[in-house]
Amino acid sequence: MTADIGLSCPPNTVEVLLEINRNIITMSVKPQVDYTLYLVTERSLLPDGHDFLAHLESCLKGGVTLVQLREKNLDTRPFIELARKTKEITQKYNVPLIINDRVDVALAVDAEGVHVGQDDMTLAQVRNFIGPNKIIGVSVNNVQEAQDAIGGGADYLGIGAVWFTSTKKLSKKPLGVDGVQATLTTSPLYTAILQSMSDTNVQTVAIGGINQQNTPQLMAKTSVNGRHLDGVAVVSAIMSSTEPEQTCKDFAGVVRHYVSKCIKSGTVTQEQSDTKEIIENIIKLVPTIRQKGPLVHHITNNVVINDNANATLALGASPIMATHPEDVKDLAAVNGAMVLNMGTVDETITNAMVLAAQENVIHGNPVIFDPVGAVATNLRKKVSARFLQECEFTVIKGNAGEILGLAGKGGKSRGVDSVGTDDESIAAQAVRELALKHKCVVGMTGVIDYISDGQRVIALENGHELMASITGSGCMATTVVGCFAAIENTDILLATIAAITTLNIASELAAQRPDVQGPGTFRAALIDELYKLSKAPETIRSAARMRWLDL
Repeated sequence: MTADIGLSCPPNTVEVLLEINRNIITMSVKPQVDYTLYLVTERSLLPDGHDFLAHLESCLKGGVTLVQLREKNLDTRPFIELARKTKEITQKYNVPLIINDRVDVALAVDAEGVHVGQDDMTLAQVRNFIGPNKIIGVSVNNVQEAQDAIGGGADYLGIGAVWFTSTKKLSKKPLGVDGVQATLTTSPLYTAILQSMSDTNVQTVAIGGINQQNTPQLMAKTSVNGRHLDGVAVVSAIMSSTEPEQTCKDFAGVVRHYVSKCIKSGTVTQEQSDTKEIIENIIKLVPTIRQKGPLVHHITNNVVINDNANATLALGASPIMATHPEDVKDLAAVNGAMVLNMGTVDETITNAMVLAAQENVIHGNPVIFDPVGAVATNLRKKVSARFLQECEFTVIKGNAGEILGLAGKGGKSRGVDSVGTDDESIAAQAVRELALKHKCVVGMTGVIDYISDGQRVIALENGHELMASITGSGCMATTVVGCFAAIENTDILLATIAAITTLNIASELAAQRPDVQGPGTFRAALIDELYKLSKAPETIRSAARMRWLDL
């Protein structure tokens, strides 16, 4: 028997095998599992002074719905003893226990299931040993692996690693949010199963580098094509927590929030708020920037560094304009938002921007991307394509030529200047489709600004023609979006609307000043008016002009 079991069960004593046989039972039905918050244990991560079993019980009190006991280096007998004690606690909370890899240990303690990776015992072998009424989960990293697991009868898929993780050496590149989407939707077989989810028990959880900050983005962005993640599998963020019960409550609340808002189309339902309500929310948000003073990290082009920093300060946020790759990780840990502007195309800076985007996503920080001149030259087309492939953006903000070009709607640039369209239907279609494709908010600035979250499109009609006469006014708009996103990262559409509306009204107020004689004096006055609005935003109530578009 031991020889047949293979990699997941090393040879052991007759006593252990007899214990396995004594504990094999035939269950009448397979356990019903809530995958919302799946704890994968790692005892080495426990804070000093924390007992594993006490820590586990706190997690269960906080809302963990499934537990996987993972012990890569523990001998069989002590593993069984630990699993037995673990199950005594999980049973108190009616939470299933899954054993990682080790079928023998799972059978010995009558665990509810087993989880295997791509290099462990095959799914068919596991099923043969544990029977039809136990849970089997399979780790998958690509579409083919997902197909094989589903075809083999897996009960759930662990999709990942989504992001880099310190708990496991990765042999494959992390998927990122887009990779999770591909795994869920690209395969014809999986698409067919997803379309009939009511008839299958196959569930999905994401794993790898997941924390409280990046979980909202993960849950929102992987809701596609009638399918959403059923939960998250978490290791470090829970096992290393000094307050595990509260940490688990927070995690479970976020996941349930997004799952409850998912509809059959696989998107998160959003309504068109009354524009008066939006304007009142903008008035509340503007002074919040100064109250909270978030750090906004910029990697931007050489022409606009000074103006972007001054606009950030005028609103009450704190700018940092660091470009060195070695700064990125440390700054991401304390950052409020990341603003990336590809106006200066340089290999070192481009690499730093990609790294910055990835690090800030891990920390749950909004990442704002300005694809300056994205379609102006072949080089810029390649660079912008790289950004969209390797980075996950919260907002993409560009001019008409840039956004239309990225959306495949024929946009052009003359240098970094926009050559766009006056056709509102094309503009609306471009921002909506680009937002839907990249699971983010897209803003297209021009005479009229169009903003979309992939479902709704709003037109903003404020602004002054002098904005087009100063260098980098569009880049300044991206900076202002970063400032608002740093203090409103739960409703990014609102943050983007607020940012562009505030800047546009500031431009109108600046142009009305008697000391403004042209672009030079207007540029300084624009910063002044941003500052004044941050102190007294009530002017926005009567000045703001916006309307939702019928799609």
